[in-house]
Amino acid sequence: MRKGIPEFATAATMAPTIVHGGPLARNIPLLSRRGVLQRFALVSAAAAFIAPPAFAELDGISSTSSSFPSAVPSWLPMTQYSAPASFSDPFMLYLARYLIRFDAQSARWYERSLGELPSSSGEEQRGRQKADLISGFAASLAYRLAHCAGAGAGGAAELWRALAAAYPVAQPQLPLLFCFLAPADQPTEIMRAALERAPLFAPARDDVGVADALRVPEALLPSSTVPVWDATTRGFRLPGSLAAAATAALGSLGHAPVSREIALTGSIYRGFALSGGCGCALTHLLVVPLDVVKTRLQTRPGSYAGFGDALQTIRKEEGLGMLFRGSVATGGGYLSYGACLYPGYEFFQRLFFHWAGAEALTEARVPLVLLSGAVATFFTCFAITPFEAVRIRMVEYPTYAPSFVGAATRYVREGGVASLYDGLLPLLVRQILFGMVKFLIFDECAQWILATLPAGAADQASVSLVVSLLSGAVAGVTAAIVSQPADVVLSKVAQEGASVDGSDRTVGKLPGSINQLALLQRTASQIWREFGLGGLFLGLPSRMVWSSAIIAGQFFLYDLFKQALHLSTNDLTLFYDAFGSSAAFATLSAAVG
Repeated sequence: MRKGIPEFATAATMAPTIVHGGPLARNIPLLSRRGVLQRFALVSAAAAFIAPPAFAELDGISSTSSSFPSAVPSWLPMTQYSAPASFSDPFMLYLARYLIRFDAQSARWYERSLGELPSSSGEEQRGRQKADLISGFAASLAYRLAHCAGAGAGGAAELWRALAAAYPVAQPQLPLLFCFLAPADQPTEIMRAALERAPLFAPARDDVGVADALRVPEALLPSSTVPVWDATTRGFRLPGSLAAAATAALGSLGHAPVSREIALTGSIYRGFALSGGCGCALTHLLVVPLDVVKTRLQTRPGSYAGFGDALQTIRKEEGLGMLFRGSVATGGGYLSYGACLYPGYEFFQRLFFHWAGAEALTEARVPLVLLSGAVATFFTCFAITPFEAVRIRMVEYPTYAPSFVGAATRYVREGGVASLYDGLLPLLVRQILFGMVKFLIFDECAQWILATLPAGAADQASVSLVVSLLSGAVAGVTAAIVSQPADVVLSKVAQEGASVDGSDRTVGKLPGSINQLALLQRTASQIWREFGLGGLFLGLPSRMVWSSAIIAGQFFLYDLFKQALHLSTNDLTLFYDAFGSSAAFATLSAAVG
């Protein structure tokens, strides 16, 4: 007996009772008591011959038959099989249990997956983890059988024949399995013929006990359970209250199938870089006016009554063009930023997840996501710091230079190339905090939204983009709040180091050799003395609006470009195909698709 699957069919529950009524009764010839006993003995002997007596599990059928197909793992592309059609959830969940019991490949996958569960899990938690494994496996089966489901009863009939051919020893379970289908999808003629060959006697039922036993994730119904014909729905169902109780015990279908990612190549990462660069550049260019106002509120505290006043004052006194000051620096900076950050995060997340291993990943996913965002952002800051320094200088001092090239040239001439990195430390603090929170909140929010949607909804491109947009907006607001103090300090560092008249100028006095930590501490202390704690959150409302807009846009455009380049999650994902090892299923989709 496989560990974890209970004995259920005991002598106490096997008292024979005559099956009455139903559509089969009229086709069954009446037998004498002696004839009935003789036939029951023959059937029992045949069952004992098929099922080794050492196996005494819930359904009374062995899963150790040597007729199993060879266990060769098989994976199929998600995009090839994504389809809206699906058999009922209870059917898919029971089919998952059926295959784990009778299919060698599925059984090995399940045993291996159990071995990867955290060893610290308690009994109740481990039960939930087992149920999650099976529900995910059922979701994989739903993908694989989408073509069959689309063909209705004809597809179900093809599936019945394939299962009967692949697992002869498990045929008594087939009528029970197909009872979970909607009546319109049932291969009723095949089911009727199979049931007419069943024994005339069935054990007395304890519907509540059977349903409770099904709460063990691997358990199946006793094969001696006899489905009944429902004249109202014109389909077969489980007898009595067992149908509703068994459906409830099976649980719900997983939102995501058992899957793995294809090996990512250099060309795929280049696609990530293009998608990230274009997404970041476009969104930041669209909100340049917001960024200008935010910078002014930070560098000139007290000069404006608020965001609206700053926007109107700048437009009236300095012209509409001032609201787009630094656009070239913004576009170039964030093109390089996105081209580094997004593929960097994709790479480091996969690397750290791989190093952690499956067991540690279940318990340390949040720290690993934070670490991935931090490391990717760290390297990205070296690409954006020069652009950000020049942009802030141009916004704070409109007469500094007429163009980005002129501003960058003057900046380097006055302070040297290394002076472009005078604001690196505060930028690292701001952007690393921002990046860590951004990716974590986005991931958690997206997972929460997808968990509330029907299974398979995430496969639709439009749904995926909307989820990215909403999750990005929430991530942007949260990341802005966490990183606002560093953003204020960064703006003040750029302001104080750029006196156009040359007085008390940090840049120029110590070109390329500024003690950045001392400068950061001095600037933060100055803000604290002048404005208190609130000074570290100057311009927060406008930055929250700005951040929400650009991060939502970034993730939306990033996913949009990835879809256009065929690099979406579905494009890069293979799902587990339980039927790949058996020739009986080789033509299943072609026969009904």
